[in-house]
Amino acid sequence: MKAEKFLSIKIQFLLLAVLLVALSSALWGWWAWKNERHLLYESLEAEGKQMVTSLASPIIIALLYEEMGVIGEGGLLDNIIEEIMTNTGLPVQHAYVTDHDGKILTHNNYSEHGKTYTDPLTRAAITEKRYLSTLIPGKKTQPPILDMAMPLHVYGKTWGTLRVGVSTAPLEAKLQALARRIVGAALGSFLFGALLSYLIGRNMARPLQRLSAVMSAVSTDNLAVELPPRRPDEIGLLQDSFRDMLERLRRSESERERAVAQLVQSEKLASIGKIVAGVAHEVNNPLFTINTCIHNLEQDSTTPNRNLSFIKQGTERIERIVRQLSDFSRTGSMEPRQLESDRFFSESAEFARMALKRYQVRFRADDRCQPPALLSLDQGKMQQVILNLLINAADASPDGGEVSLSAASENGVYLISVRDRGAGIPEEQRPHIFDIFYTTKAAGAGTGIGLAICKSIVEMHGGTLLYQSRPGDTTFTVRIPHLS
Repeated sequence: MKAEKFLSIKIQFLLLAVLLVALSSALWGWWAWKNERHLLYESLEAEGKQMVTSLASPIIIALLYEEMGVIGEGGLLDNIIEEIMTNTGLPVQHAYVTDHDGKILTHNNYSEHGKTYTDPLTRAAITEKRYLSTLIPGKKTQPPILDMAMPLHVYGKTWGTLRVGVSTAPLEAKLQALARRIVGAALGSFLFGALLSYLIGRNMARPLQRLSAVMSAVSTDNLAVELPPRRPDEIGLLQDSFRDMLERLRRSESERERAVAQLVQSEKLASIGKIVAGVAHEVNNPLFTINTCIHNLEQDSTTPNRNLSFIKQGTERIERIVRQLSDFSRTGSMEPRQLESDRFFSESAEFARMALKRYQVRFRADDRCQPPALLSLDQGKMQQVILNLLINAADASPDGGEVSLSAASENGVYLISVRDRGAGIPEEQRPHIFDIFYTTKAAGAGTGIGLAICKSIVEMHGGTLLYQSRPGDTTFTVRIPHLS
C-alpha cells in the first residue's frame, strides 16, 4: 500500500509557531517604532515650542520700538531671525515674522520680504491667538518639516505671527537607525523562536513516532509488542487506549485460535467417529459369531475349560471397547433439555454412589450451587461424563481414599468438580490425556477413549473440561454456562 503524503504534526506545529513568532515580532517592532517616533516628534515639538515662545516677547518689543520710532524698521527683527537660523539646537529651515494681515515683515530669505501669506496655519494662529503646528510633507526624498506658528499678541492687540519651520531629518535618521535595530532584534527573536519551536515540536512528535512504530509492528502474528513508558499527558492516554486495544486483540486472537482448534478437533473427532462406527460395525459381526461358538462349546463341555474362560474374557473386553467406540461416534448428537441444577446434581450423585460400590473408596457429594441454577443440557450424556470422571478418580485413589463430587456457580457458569487423593498425573503425560486412545492406566486396564468422549461432550455443551493435578490431589472441573 502506497504511503499517503501528509504534513506531520511536528511540521504543522513548527509552521504555526513560526507564524506566531513572526507576527508577534512584527507587531512588537511596529509598536516600538511607532511609540519611539511619537516620543521623538513630541520632544522636537516641545523644544521648538519652547524656542518660539521665548522669542515671542522680544519680537513684540522690537515691533513696538519700530512703531514708536526708537529703532529703524526691520533691523532688530532681522537679527532675531538670523539668531533663529543659526540656532545649533534645532535644524531650522525657515523663520519669518508677519503682521496681522499676513504680510512678511522679515524673512530668512530676503526675496520673500513684502509678500502676503494667507496660509491656513497663519490665519488660524492669529484668529485663535494660541500656538499651532503642523507637519508639512517633504518634497520627493526630503524629510517632513515641522511648521510652527506663534501669535504675537499682547494686551488685546495682535501684532502678527512668528513662523519657524524645523527639519525632521535628524529625527528621521534616528528612526531609521531604530528601525534597523528593531528589525535585527525581531529577526533574532524570530530565529530563536523558530529554533525553540522546532525543539519543542520534535520533543512532542518523538513519542508519537515511537508509538506509531510500535503500532506498525503490530500484526496477528505479533501482538506482544512493548509499549513506551507511560506518560502523564494526552499521549499517555493514547498509549492506554492502544494498550487496551492490544489486550482486546489478544483476547480476540486467543478466542479465534481456540475456536479454530475446537473446529479442527471437532472435524477430527467427526472423522474418527465415522471410522470407528464402521470399524465397530465390522467387528461386531465376527464377534457375535465368536460369542455364539463360545456359548456352544460351554454347553457341550462337561468340565470347566480354562482356555474358553480366557477367550470369553477377551471377547468381553472387545465388546466393551466396541461399545465405547460406538458411544464416541455418537457424541455429536445431543438432546438438550432444561432442568434445575439441584435435581441434576442429586441424580448424578445417586448414580455415582451405585457405580462406586465396587471400589474401596469413600464418596462425598457437596452441592454448593445455591440458589439452584437453570441448566440446558443432555442429562444422559453429561451424567456419562461425571460417571466416567468418578470411575477414573476411584481407579486412581488408594484403598480407603476419598472421592468427592461438588457443584458451584460462578459468573454465569455452572461448575461441577470431581476430586481424588491419588498419586496425580505425571507432568509428561498431561499434554496428552485428552487425546483419543491415550491412557495413563496399565496395559489392558484402559482404552484411552473415556476422557476424549468427556471432553467432546462438554464442548458440545459450549463448556470446557479443565483439571489441576499434583501428588495427592487431582481435580477435574466441568464448566458449562447456565441460563439463570
